Amino acid sequence: MENLNSQFNNELQQQIEGTLPKEHIYNLGYPGEILLSAGIENLPIELSAARLALKASKEYESGHPFDLSDIKNLPDAINNPIAVFNSTKKDNAKIILTELKDKNGHSFIVIIKIRKGAKNRKVGLDRNSIVSIFPKDQVADLINWLKSGNKLTAWLDREKALCFVSSQSSDVIAGGHKEGSIINIVNNFENVK
Repeated sequence: MENLNSQFNNELQQQIEGTLPKEHIYNLGYPGEILLSAGIENLPIELSAARLALKASKEYESGHPFDLSDIKNLPDAINNPIAVFNSTKKDNAKIILTELKDKNGHSFIVIIKIRKGAKNRKVGLDRNSIVSIFPKDQVADLINWLKSGNKLTAWLDREKALCFVSSQSSDVIAGGHKEGSIINIVNNFENVK
């Protein structure tokens, strides 16, 4: 994983410097034990450099701009997440809450979906494709996903999740509930073995 992380960081630096080909596909390796237990398929994980450039752009319509340097060590971050959630859109996507932060201290989320072979760059091969990546500046959704327990939460690291929750404002955490309830939910969450 360390070599893969270094390779990603070197290629990311090339993209920052403008020397990486626009059609480049980052290889983030295979999902580790955590991602597999959260239901991510045992397929290679990829990220298009063009998609990354679009998501980071100030001109992107959904408006979550970030510096490319903020996602240094992405392969390690997605394999050691705070939590993994099931998509609310019933599209089999997984939403990974990472410990990576942007310059404003917002945690990055990464959305992974399977790309079927015919749509993929290598015909006949399915891939886990990162379809979105951005710093989540509105954390109320994340807190609500955590509050849902195992309805939306596929996997979580208790210690990291408690640290994430405690770093949010009490208004966001409470959201009409007692603050202790989210802490109890996180403390009592059981990951699937």
